[in-house]
Amino acid sequence: ESESFHVEHFLPLLTTYIRRTNPYIRQLLVGWITVLDSVPDISMIDYLPDFLDGLFNMLSDSNREIRQAADSALSDFLKEVRHATVIEFGPLVSILVNQ
Repeated sequence: ESESFHVEHFLPLLTTYIRRTNPYIRQLLVGWITVLDSVPDISMIDYLPDFLDGLFNMLSDSNREIRQAADSALSDFLKEVRHATVIEFGPLVSILVNQ
């Protein structure tokens, strides 16, 4: 049991599975992203380029719950980007252009 969680160790798993189409995997990943984003000590916006395209792909999922969860997560990240004082837009631009 550990008292700390290292996003850097979790991110490779997230990026490996974010493109999967299995609805259970997608629900689990969106849940993890949302929970981690709600933790004050973790800045998920820093890792957004690693999973942004996967969230966008979930918007076209046949499962309504997954679409809604992805939409909610993307809305939250958009609010964070708007209010961020420093953000690196370079990696995000190519993802947004491809969408």
